Amino acid sequence: MEPIPAFIGAVLLMSLLAVKIGLSSFMSLLVSALAYGLLTGMGPELIGTITTGLGRIFSALAVIVFSGSVIAEHLRRSRGVDRVVADLLGLVGRERGILASGLSGYLVALPAMCSITSYMILEPVVRGMGREAEGSEKRFLFAAALFSVISFNLVYPSPVMVTLTGSLDVSPIDALKFGLPLSLFLFIPAFICLRRLPVVEEEAPAEAGPLPPRLSSWAPLALPLALIGAGLLSPRAWLVGSPNVALLAGALLSAVLAGGGAEEMIKTATRRAGVIIFDLCGAGAFGYVIAESGLGTEVYREIGPLVPAVVLPFLVASIIQLAQGSRVVTVVIASEITKGYPMEPVTLLFLISAGAFVLSSLSDPYFWLVKETTGSDLREVIVGYTLPLTIFGLLVYAATVLRWHLFV
Repeated sequence: MEPIPAFIGAVLLMSLLAVKIGLSSFMSLLVSALAYGLLTGMGPELIGTITTGLGRIFSALAVIVFSGSVIAEHLRRSRGVDRVVADLLGLVGRERGILASGLSGYLVALPAMCSITSYMILEPVVRGMGREAEGSEKRFLFAAALFSVISFNLVYPSPVMVTLTGSLDVSPIDALKFGLPLSLFLFIPAFICLRRLPVVEEEAPAEAGPLPPRLSSWAPLALPLALIGAGLLSPRAWLVGSPNVALLAGALLSAVLAGGGAEEMIKTATRRAGVIIFDLCGAGAFGYVIAESGLGTEVYREIGPLVPAVVLPFLVASIIQLAQGSRVVTVVIASEITKGYPMEPVTLLFLISAGAFVLSSLSDPYFWLVKETTGSDLREVIVGYTLPLTIFGLLVYAATVLRWHLFV
């Protein structure tokens, strides 16, 4: 079978296994990779291709995801995240509580290495923030979710950016030069969307208690970001500036601060990290099989003449995001399909990143988590989550095209 219809069939199979049957993303991706490889005529080399793709993602992201999970679990157990949120609320003012909630999601998603993990940690705290600031609890929760996706999709060293920079051979500093200011620009449309969000509020019980010290709460967040920043700014800081080493340093600091509770904290974080990294490795397996099958060449030949050059990578990523929901899976597969595409690498990177924002709905596990925790109906989640993210994706796409025309 030709690669394009085989890919469509494999994606449909993946959606069926994950959404309808309820298999884990890892199993769905592995089965789909096997099915795609068989449909395209691969032989005994298929198993080796799958394990190679799986291993590439594990080697790139295992330490990052594990360390981020340890930091996130420490922030949850120590209530350090409560202190971070309270400080942000005090910084921006209670009348701008939605912005403080969004900033919390934006910041915590970076060391947590997972936007969903960030939201799960923040959810009870942000809910209380909404009540304390006499604002809309649902709006605050939607803000934490939306802003966590902004940093996860655009700011290095999130798994999305690590995957894209590695696959497309883009330097982290080049990704940050455009991605960081672009992510901050998205605060404006995010704030506008949230202020106009029509929601029906529900009461939730308040949580109270003394906040932990400011230094111990912020340190596990600040240390890895500072080390990565130093590595980007100075070649001499190459060791500590590596995302692996920087996040491992944050995890070690979290373990020290946890004291006698470090062992149980690390066990819990390891279980959570295992789920995340297995899903990412499944995406790596599927993506590498796609790369080896020649799908990218087929896409260029068959679809390329029908659409402008700057549309095709965005369109490919958008379709994959709609089909299966995971943003990392989207960028892994889309970057493999578009590898070698005749376009400046930074432009290609952000076209794919833009596609990972859009059409996130029923196949997206984050969509259902937000629905459950906010007590919203489907319409509210589509209006408060899917629609703003799609707007962000279109804005990222427009900004990337503008950069391509003006500066490349």
